[in-house]
Amino acid sequence: MGNYYYIISGLPDISFDDSKAALSADEFRTEVYEALSGADRKVMDMLLLENDCRNLLGLLRSDQASLTDATLDLHRTYTEPTPMLEGLFSVEQLEELVSAVKAQDKCPAGIPQFMYRFVQEYQDESWRELAGFAEDRLWALFYEYAMQADNEFVRSWYRFNLDVNNIQTAITARKYELDMQKVIVGQNDTAQALRTSGARDWGLSQELDYFDDVVRLLDEDELAYRERKADMLRWNWLEEHTFFNYFGVERLFSYMVRLGIVERWTTLDKEKGQQLFRKLIGELKEQTEVPAEFKTN
Repeated sequence: MGNYYYIISGLPDISFDDSKAALSADEFRTEVYEALSGADRKVMDMLLLENDCRNLLGLLRSDQASLTDATLDLHRTYTEPTPMLEGLFSVEQLEELVSAVKAQDKCPAGIPQFMYRFVQEYQDESWRELAGFAEDRLWALFYEYAMQADNEFVRSWYRFNLDVNNIQTAITARKYELDMQKVIVGQNDTAQALRTSGARDWGLSQELDYFDDVVRLLDEDELAYRERKADMLRWNWLEEHTFFNYFGVERLFSYMVRLGIVERWTTLDKEKGQQLFRKLIGELKEQTEVPAEFKTN
């Protein structure tokens, strides 16, 4: 793994409460990719692969909509094509993937096998037996793939995200008596505990140091506020897990994710965003105490 001192030391500071990102995630990627080693580029590529998954799902839904309304996901309504996001693969490459599945040809070179598998399942709707929605099945396959990455930080990041999403889903499923087997994504230890444990905390409160933080997210009735607190939880995880990793690719990965978080929230209605922000920061000031060893005189 490379040491990117000159890149990282020159990056603009960003914070969760920024009203505008210092630069876009796409601009950042364009600036740093040329300096990365091949192995480190694969680390950063995982973030673009997330967009490829979204693009693939949008493409499949558009394709289905052009043929018939009968097999569309019943919980979704689409009035416009979803804009393509910046990813590793072009529209043409994703279309080639879909065509290969339909023709029962092999997966096109360079495209992860899990994407080929998902298209197969989507074509005959076998995902309905494996997950509540097609999107859930796709992300289950993506997380399985991501948690096999060579980089330990990347594996931990996606495991953390999977756990956060699954815990929230499990709490909601238990409240509304939904089928836990279908709504929980992935096959890691946390997912299995959520599916099978009858304990109030699924036996996870002592296993995961962020379990209680995730549970508290569900105390918020307003979805936007809950999502903002979830993003702050992710932001804090990134800062904590790169605290002693000063100049490695993990710091660049973290920076790109955090840029995306800032971009996401600056697209909110400005007045509503400010109200949410003031409420959140006020609570955080009351809850947070800086450890003595990090205080300066």
